[in-house]
Amino acid sequence: MKMNRNEMETLYAFGCPNLKATVERLRMVAALAPDPVAKKLFYMLSVKLSAEGVERWYRCFYCKLRVLKNHREGCYDETDED
Repeated sequence: MKMNRNEMETLYAFGCPNLKATVERLRMVAALAPDPVAKKLFYMLSVKLSAEGVERWYRCFYCKLRVLKNHREGCYDETDED
């Protein structure tokens, strides 16, 4: 499944390794978002993550996204040593 940059940024901000919790959270955020464009982004991402077969790859994808984003921003876990 392909995701654009906005979807990956949204997943980084609102996601967690638990797919069911992430989808529920995105739906709640979509309901609360005042901006129609943001509301659509959140809702459509929750629909995309609700598709059949996503549970097979989601957890690995999410963890790789977090690692990639943290290293790009220069944020490292306390366990990382330079």
